[in-house]
Amino acid sequence: MNSKLIIFISLLFLCAGLSAQTRATEGKLTLSGYISDAKNGEFLIGAGVFVTPEGEQPQVLDAKNAKYAAATNSYGFYTITLPTTEAGRLAISCSYIGYEPVTLSVDLQRDSLLNISLNPGEELNAAVVAASKETGIAATKMSVIEIPKTFLKNTPTLFGEPDVLKTIQLMPGVQSGVEGLSGIYVRGGGPDENLLLVDGVPLYNAEHMLGLFSIFQPEAVKTVSLYKGSFPARYGGRISSIIDVRTNDGNMYETHGSVSVGLLNDSFHIEGPINKGKTVYSFSARVLHTFLFEGVIRALDFPANYFFYDLNGKISHKFSDKDRLFFSIYNGRDRFRYTEKDTNETEGTVSSYKTKINWGNTMLSTRWNHVFNGQIFSNLTVAMTRYSMLMGMYDSESADGYVANYTYEYTSGIRDLTTKMDFDYTPSSSHLIKFGAEYVNHVFIPETFTSADYESEDGLVLADSTVTDGAERRSMGHEIALYAEDDIAVFDWLTINPGIRVALFLIDSRAYLSPEPRFSAKVDFGRGWSMKASYSAMSQYVHLLSATTISLPLDLWVPITKDIPPVESDQYSLGAFYTGLPGWEFSLEAYYKSMRNILEYKDGMNFLGNSQDWDETVAVGIGRAYGAELFIQKTSGKTTGWLGYTLAKSERRFPDGSVSGGDWFPYRYDRRHNISLVVNRQLGKRWDVSATWTFATGNWMTLPERETIVLTPDGSFMEINYIPRRNNYLLPASHRLNLGINFHKQKKRGEAVWNFSLYNVYNNMNPNFALYYGDDELEVITLLPIIPSFNYAFKF
Repeated sequence: MNSKLIIFISLLFLCAGLSAQTRATEGKLTLSGYISDAKNGEFLIGAGVFVTPEGEQPQVLDAKNAKYAAATNSYGFYTITLPTTEAGRLAISCSYIGYEPVTLSVDLQRDSLLNISLNPGEELNAAVVAASKETGIAATKMSVIEIPKTFLKNTPTLFGEPDVLKTIQLMPGVQSGVEGLSGIYVRGGGPDENLLLVDGVPLYNAEHMLGLFSIFQPEAVKTVSLYKGSFPARYGGRISSIIDVRTNDGNMYETHGSVSVGLLNDSFHIEGPINKGKTVYSFSARVLHTFLFEGVIRALDFPANYFFYDLNGKISHKFSDKDRLFFSIYNGRDRFRYTEKDTNETEGTVSSYKTKINWGNTMLSTRWNHVFNGQIFSNLTVAMTRYSMLMGMYDSESADGYVANYTYEYTSGIRDLTTKMDFDYTPSSSHLIKFGAEYVNHVFIPETFTSADYESEDGLVLADSTVTDGAERRSMGHEIALYAEDDIAVFDWLTINPGIRVALFLIDSRAYLSPEPRFSAKVDFGRGWSMKASYSAMSQYVHLLSATTISLPLDLWVPITKDIPPVESDQYSLGAFYTGLPGWEFSLEAYYKSMRNILEYKDGMNFLGNSQDWDETVAVGIGRAYGAELFIQKTSGKTTGWLGYTLAKSERRFPDGSVSGGDWFPYRYDRRHNISLVVNRQLGKRWDVSATWTFATGNWMTLPERETIVLTPDGSFMEINYIPRRNNYLLPASHRLNLGINFHKQKKRGEAVWNFSLYNVYNNMNPNFALYYGDDELEVITLLPIIPSFNYAFKF
């Protein structure tokens, strides 16, 4: 870690504090409040508020000509501090993408609370928000993308189901991993290097059906923000990306909902007031409808069945304009079973074999928002999150009164208890300070094996035994973090965001201290042109052990140890941005990321479902990733969408020689070129169409190049596959076109929506993986050809 950089940032904080203290001595007024949807009361995240004296009000008041500006935080709260010399009649304008802007005239003489409601607009009107906005092209931070909810709903994906992770895969800098699945690989990082947050609480598994679906039900999602670099200081624990998902609070005034029936799954959503204007709820459920046919499947003696479900619930209560309480719950599971029975009438025996695998997440959280005054906003979060997996195999044999049952169960998981306190402090119009603290208690349960045998004859117990192994490998980690950052308007043309996070991780009587400085700067050249630069240091304390190229429920989460230090990264970014063309945004970014203490299995080592002595099978090495990203986005009008292009390289090296001879080798998901084109078009009030086209060069795999004969120590000869280096085979490039069309029809009691979609329209045989059969015989496997789908939804 660069100590000079830490000192530099500390001095910036000192200057910021002195500036804030100086301004605090001056007379000032504070205007604050919440921005919400006029129809349902939902708070709007990232809405812009612009203020100027009424006599100086231009025809259109926005961030470009406002004298003071701010943006709402993650809970819809804004605050603007003005000098007392500005007291009097003020023009206050508020705007948000997809809503009609509103301008109010206010006589401000003292600190005031002003809540503003916006009406939804028919088109996606672009809203250029103040520099203090957390995400988007106008923010000080770079490499941060806010994905509008409309894009999430309209982007065509597999089986016609709107999918958060599949939409994120279409962003520049994000790789999709195995073609068609939900894996997220950001700027050369692995799947375990992404921090996935739901209302500020982390989840450890975000996929169903081995990645064909993500766990997010579209009706439950309010906003999605992706941080690829320039990480805010309040985030930590991962080195590649932050995916921040905020869920709906519910309709404060009326009861509304929807019922949806798709090709594979069904969903239900309802929301409304419990106490109108005070207490509101939101509930969503989704299930793969194969569970409905469980009885039929058993009756037909079909041996297998699989289904998953998601449950999202949220209740919030407004005690006053200063205090609000939120309670959220998520529970999602995947369930697979296989049963086989065999009856031997000759021997008079009956035997059965059953396998089941259950896995999923549970999350509970309570959040309390409190406004101390117009300048200080706080949020207290207390949460529990758990990921667990159970695999069971059960044998049973019976004959002539003799019964023998044999049970084998394998469980693993991770559980977190989190307490977090966050503050937003706005001492002046040129400062937005965020600071806070976090404590996480981690319990890692790598695996537990349970074996139970039971034998009886004619009602008498012959043997009954149970053996449990692995419970002693359970470990506990303590993560403590403090952070602070300040969004500072140094001049009209320069804003900076210095920040620092200091984390302490305790495990196995070993303490790891990780100072993580962050810094971002934005220079505004006028006429829509700006440049940004950033630096971020990140640390990670958990690893995902996986033996395959796709996520499996048998993959295990394990912590760092007294011998394996945290993974660390330093990322540098530089970008140019243009917003001078109304309704359009252009960005070009370049980045370089160095990584230390990354893990790979040593050559000849592997893992599947057992973490015992896992630290002896892995090597600790270094990595680097660099590239450039082009992003062109149309944000308003009847036609919206984006074009993204990524040129990237990611490679790793293990100096001890235990992996690929100590040489640099490409990372598994090192894809040189990646293109995504997304177009959404409104065709009147009833029809809208959407299309996505993607192209990506292939992933890398480790495959034998030939077979060879080796001499064993006992003097015999053995034929083995020869693998010269890690990730030595490059899969062919993949490309596909997805189309979707929606038909809306107003009914007497709601709206009916028919969705028709086509995945992989021209049936391109995109490679998922390859198999080596020997004698130079290689087969490339395609799992997802052209797939049509249909979905019907009724909104009431």
